[in-house]
Amino acid sequence: MNTKSIAAIAAASIMASPAAMAVEITVNITNLTQGMAFTPRLLVAHTGNLDLFEPGSPASAGLTAIAEGGDTSVLAAALDLDPTNQRNQTFGGLVGPASTSADYTFETDDHPFLSLATMLIPTNDAFAGLDSWTIPTTPGTYTVTLNAYDSGTEANDEINPATSTLTGPGGSALGGTGAPGMAGAGNPLSGITTSGGTGVAIQATANELPDTGEGFVHIHRNVLGDTNATGGASDLDATVHRWLNPVARMTITIN
Repeated sequence: MNTKSIAAIAAASIMASPAAMAVEITVNITNLTQGMAFTPRLLVAHTGNLDLFEPGSPASAGLTAIAEGGDTSVLAAALDLDPTNQRNQTFGGLVGPASTSADYTFETDDHPFLSLATMLIPTNDAFAGLDSWTIPTTPGTYTVTLNAYDSGTEANDEINPATSTLTGPGGSALGGTGAPGMAGAGNPLSGITTSGGTGVAIQATANELPDTGEGFVHIHRNVLGDTNATGGASDLDATVHRWLNPVARMTITIN
């Protein structure tokens, strides 16, 4: 067989090969805490040049929206500006303590890395995150554990804005429902918090509420809480809401 024939056969073989197929995965998340809930999860398959978060670096606006208010739309919109190198999807509703979410099917579009972010509530700016986990190429079921991080964007005042008598920006109680730029532990808080706390580090006048975070993403140092249901430093119950890392277990099935 001459060289020309070999080249022709090789070219024909390449043309006949099927295109790379998107890898379909099934995921769920288990809440390992006894008093926290997880907001809807933003799941992202991507190439290696994307970080949802970077410990030691400032949080992006999109991560801030998740960590302070459970809002995935800001980060999803930013990611969608680059449809070639990533695919993202927001999955599910709240996942309560010691509960497992429903299974969700996700097309990775053949991207090799997987990341995830979800807010812990009630907290000021805590989130559970998975950062650039390498998606296995061998079918099977895999588990990873997720730590809780602090986005560093808000002071951890541990106040329920629905019960506080202080007034912050905008006239609402402590100015907050967990939204970016608004102090107060994230909602929904009803039924899983105490009330009447005076607020950790909240010593400002009624209309000068501090909202200063640490300035960078880091492993969360846990909530302070207290055991005073009608006052004290925090609206979080130290016997219920405290945790140790890891806070979640994620199960990924490669189909």
